[in-house]
Amino acid sequence: MKYFFNRALSLWIWVILPTLLLPQLALAHLVESGQGSVSLSAGKAYLVVSLPMAVFLNVADNADGRIRMDQIREHQSELTKQVMQGIHLSVGGQAAAWTDMAVTLAEAKEGQSDPSDQLIAVGVATFEREPGEVTLAMDLWRKPRTNGLESAITNMARPATEVLKISISILKDEKEIAKELGFLSPEQTAFVFFAPRYLHVANFFHHGFAHIMGGADHLVFLLALLASGISVRRWAALLTAFTLAHGLTFGLASLGWMTVSTTLVEPAIAASIVLVAACHLLKLRIHLGGEMALVFGLGLVHGLGFASAMQNESLGQLILLSPYPMWSILGFNLGIEAGQCVVAAFLYLAFRISRLIPLRNNEAMLQKLSGVFSILIGTFWLFERVL
Repeated sequence: MKYFFNRALSLWIWVILPTLLLPQLALAHLVESGQGSVSLSAGKAYLVVSLPMAVFLNVADNADGRIRMDQIREHQSELTKQVMQGIHLSVGGQAAAWTDMAVTLAEAKEGQSDPSDQLIAVGVATFEREPGEVTLAMDLWRKPRTNGLESAITNMARPATEVLKISISILKDEKEIAKELGFLSPEQTAFVFFAPRYLHVANFFHHGFAHIMGGADHLVFLLALLASGISVRRWAALLTAFTLAHGLTFGLASLGWMTVSTTLVEPAIAASIVLVAACHLLKLRIHLGGEMALVFGLGLVHGLGFASAMQNESLGQLILLSPYPMWSILGFNLGIEAGQCVVAAFLYLAFRISRLIPLRNNEAMLQKLSGVFSILIGTFWLFERVL
């Protein structure tokens, strides 16, 4: 009985299923590494995607992250299960159901010998609603929630910066009526295609807020800048100048119109911290207009830093692939501004509380400590990034 069951299973995997997916298998060899496509037509979604072997768990018989065709045959059920559970497609707000899936070896490039570190997954899913917004999510990058040495070794072997570029097409009467590009990565595990503009703005607002709150050098710069003079009017003027400046260079760099090496940008950001903190500690009195001009110039440098950070995390491609790049840039800068307002509110609250402490010149002491901390950490970053 077991023999006949295994023969029937082999017949399904290697004869019947490839026949059902023949059009997608024919396209599979045209898919480059790190790319994929989804075509929506008449209630069915056809997936063709290239996936690195490293995203799969417990299927390779060796530790080099590569797999042979005989191993794919042996582990076909486990491979397809991981793909069907790890790639989620939603059409019109309703989850599509995978009905067929197959995984095969990527076509070897010239000079590349078997085995391969790239697999091609082809599948068919069904959906009921008319295509509107289409969401594609992938959690194959997610680390397994287990403990122990085996988990640690597995996590070390998983890719850190894989980027999967995806195109989704909507077909009607065999004619393409809409197409959009997007990408997935460990930092961007879901992408909404054919989304309205406000969702693009909201998405990049989130990225901008996360970048400013997670960027230690930008936070220290704000600390050095704002702590040198406690005034809401001054803060509003300087933060506006800073936002306009970094918004300008961030937009130009994100669109590919300006390119500056990170080896120059990162030391320049550290130097901006040292400069602002030194002006504060040396008690250099600068008119508000002159101070705004200085902050605007430094903000141009920080904008390049934001763009560089986005590119390093592969999120910069979101703007280039976005159907509304200018709205995306606007959303990112609004997120940065919101983060700056949170920092300003926290500092203002800290200085207000310090006034309640019965010590002489306690607010001035807190300002001085902020300046000393900023210049020390800025100097450390400057030497570290230069040397």
